[in-house]
Amino acid sequence: MRKPFQPHRNALVTLSLLSVALLFFTLPADTAHAQEDNLKPDSSFFTKEGPWGKLQCYYFYLEAPDSVVSRAPTPDTQTRWRIPESEFTEFERLISDTELSNDLVSPLFNPRGVIRRNGIVNLFPSSALLEAMNKIDRQRIYAKLASFPFNEFYEYPIFFLGGDVDSWAKNSGLREDLVAIIRHLSYERGDTLAFSDIPMLLGMAQSASEAQFIKKKLTRTRTLIARLQINPKTDIQKMLDYWSTGLNLRRKELEPLFQATAAQPGIDYLDLLHVLPALPRKLLYTFPADDFTTHIRFPDCHWTTLNFFNFTAQDYYLDSHLASSAVLENFQQIEGPYRFGDVLMFINAKGNAYHSCIYLADDLVYTKNGANPLIPWVILELEDLKRMYNMDLGQGTIQGFRHKSGRLESE
Repeated sequence: MRKPFQPHRNALVTLSLLSVALLFFTLPADTAHAQEDNLKPDSSFFTKEGPWGKLQCYYFYLEAPDSVVSRAPTPDTQTRWRIPESEFTEFERLISDTELSNDLVSPLFNPRGVIRRNGIVNLFPSSALLEAMNKIDRQRIYAKLASFPFNEFYEYPIFFLGGDVDSWAKNSGLREDLVAIIRHLSYERGDTLAFSDIPMLLGMAQSASEAQFIKKKLTRTRTLIARLQINPKTDIQKMLDYWSTGLNLRRKELEPLFQATAAQPGIDYLDLLHVLPALPRKLLYTFPADDFTTHIRFPDCHWTTLNFFNFTAQDYYLDSHLASSAVLENFQQIEGPYRFGDVLMFINAKGNAYHSCIYLADDLVYTKNGANPLIPWVILELEDLKRMYNMDLGQGTIQGFRHKSGRLESE
């Protein structure tokens, strides 16, 4: 059993081993950058202007490459709800309070179809029951299922950060009847639209190859490309102070790059990727390579934040005790406004850190949302991340931490 993760004396912080199925996959970095060439100016938005300068951002969708999809296990097409024995009576009452007909509910609790094992009750709702639920009942039932860590599709659903299913499904190639069922079974989770009925959707596949195709499309996730606006009028020295964390980290590398961009006619932007330290520059828009399979576990959010300024990844941060020691020894608790490279920890009411990310600028963060090998390193808006981790529902706070010297090892 791993020891608690304790980044500061006033809070007991434990690592949360996030296990997400079919979420947040990505294409190789060169594929993601190739998409940038075709981005239209009218599809962009700008961050607020600040010491970081001004960033132009573009949303785009990533999908896992076929090689990753083929390695990922395909979920069972039978929906399964797992409820602790101690919560089962309350869950029965929750179902009885819905508008579902008795013809649909009775088979769900038929003793011949219920499996009880190791203190867990396994229920198998029919597709007809899932389709019959109204939006309010679905939201209540799925929120309850999400509170039990055995229900990964409910605890970590697919999020439609664009606000609607159609935007997510555009140009996906999914059959319209599949998109329609996703639209019908989606539900509000806080301020975000979500979808959890992956087994049912896979069960609608007309062939094994289409099941793989659906699985691939379910990896679609919205992320963004950010570009620094740099031209002859840019205050380059002020921007360098910010992006070198005020400690001149990589300033000698960044200054000629900023100056060359500003001096070149017709080039007004520099991809933020080039401003990041070596390791995140390598990892952004990618997922863990096969060589991570030799480690004790795959990289998670905490490994990502602690290694942000490292030229070479320190894999002992996969161990929660060593990660805890590194935070206690090297970081100090801070309040906003945050600056480039600060660690933002999502802390629940019990003082447990269930997620962390790196602050970049304005509302942008660098993150890896879990230890699952099929989850990539991406740039997201902090507000989207808050919604994904239920902070819009009041379930946690953000605490900032800053490394005392700005990095954990020298490049």
